[in-house]
Amino acid sequence: VPDLATDGSNWKTYRDYILYVAGIKDFVQQLDGTDAKPIDATEHELKAWDQRNTMAKLIISITIPDSLLMCIMHLETAREQFKYLANWFKTKKNNVT
Repeated sequence: VPDLATDGSNWKTYRDYILYVAGIKDFVQQLDGTDAKPIDATEHELKAWDQRNTMAKLIISITIPDSLLMCIMHLETAREQFKYLANWFKTKKNNVT
């Protein structure tokens, strides 16, 4: 997976690679939000979800610049982190004239 450029110039390529790797590792549901944190879950189910979420967050965190990591570290889910990055670069692109 290529590292995400600080300016987001490779966002689309980065996004595609992240989704590809997440698909191989079976973490796409963490990124697209279809595997939301369970509400009424057993301890075992919650632990399993947390492991999947942590792995998805790891994929993101090791491939982005520290400056972006600082912006998303506080977010609980990989979905929130991935969505933040997508919105950030969509907004930046729309503000460029």
